[in-house]
Formats: sequence, C-alpha cells, structure tokens
Amino acid sequence: MKTALLFAISLAGAGVAMPASADTYIKGSYLHNALVQVCSETAADDRLGLHSTLKAYHISKQAAVEKVVCNGQRLMDFARANQAVKVTAMLQRYEDRIKGRVTIQDVAASAAN
Repeated sequence: MKTALLFAISLAGAGVAMPASADTYIKGSYLHNALVQVCSETAADDRLGLHSTLKAYHISKQAAVEKVVCNGQRLMDFARANQAVKVTAMLQRYEDRIKGRVTIQDVAASAAN
C-alpha cells in the first residue's frame, strides 16, 4: 500500500520552503524522515501511528493540517484521496479551524484616517 511520495515542504515552525527538486538534498534528514512517516501513515490510514509520529517530531496537528504537503496535496486532501477515513476524522476539527478564521477590522477607525 506504500506509494512513491514526492514532497513540497513547508512547515510553519521551521519556516522552511523547499521545491520538490530539493528532495535529493534533504534525503535522510530529520525533516525528510518526519514527512515520509507522516505521509506514509496518512496513506495507510494509521491514526495512532500518525499521532505518535507527530508527537515524536513535535509537529502539532494544526501545523500538520496547515503546512504538510504529500504528493502535491495538502495533508487532508491527501488523506481523502487515499480514503484514510480514520485520519480524516481525527484531523477534521483542525481543518475546520482554518475555515472558521475571522478577522475583525475597525472600519470606523480606518475611515477616519
């Protein structure tokens, strides 16, 4: 069930963005190993394995949902494409937080300037 995974990486905590061609540069690195495990466990629908991997690599579920990309897809889209029902259910509330973000702007203050 394992598939070849290509990564476009961007983690909020690390603040690092690397193109997919940088995959050869980061092979065997801490970041590469973390992402391979996260994407592999997501594809395998291993909810407990994903939870322990995120905890071991100090990646919050919110950061994983927002920033991890597997095969060119955001983590939740990747999970849905691989029918990872358990993983999708576990991470759904973190995705909902992204959708529910509201910014409040004081229109009266900006009009007075």
